Amino acid sequence: MKIKALNNWIILLKKKENKKSKIIVKNHIQNQQGVVLSFGKKVKGIKKNDCVVYKKYSENKIKIESKKYVFIKKKDIFAKIK
Repeated sequence: MKIKALNNWIILLKKKENKKSKIIVKNHIQNQQGVVLSFGKKVKGIKKNDCVVYKKYSENKIKIESKKYVFIKKKDIFAKIK
């Protein structure tokens, strides 16, 4: 099943912790990283597969066909990680 975000929503998969990363991120921030799967037409500056850091309490978690997705709004993204 394909899932598509609408308007200013972004759909993410939560990023799993990578201990081999060269980027040092505090644990409470690392838990708010995700990879962009889909985004609505009103979202600018974000692409599919971008890794982003977002506000902890802004996520809406939804499970579809045994996969867990995170829905957030563009305004809740702090940064992209390259």
